[in-house]
Amino acid sequence: MLGQIKVSTLFSLFASFGVLLFSSIDFGIYTTVGSSSYKLRDTIKEHSRMRELRIVHVHNDHNHNDAEHIH
Repeated sequence: MLGQIKVSTLFSLFASFGVLLFSSIDFGIYTTVGSSSYKLRDTIKEHSRMRELRIVHVHNDHNHNDAEHIH
């Protein structure tokens, strides 16, 4: 028969995908609440706070408004 897959091969394939999935989720949780989570910034909260205060901000010290650029 063509295309017959052994049960052990199929189990190994699903197990490796499962390990990859759960390790990715685990890494994401560790990054969010782990020891270095204090380095993370809430950029959405910062941006909405700047809009509330009507502060004009510039990204990366460059003005990205093409209308003001002289070429």
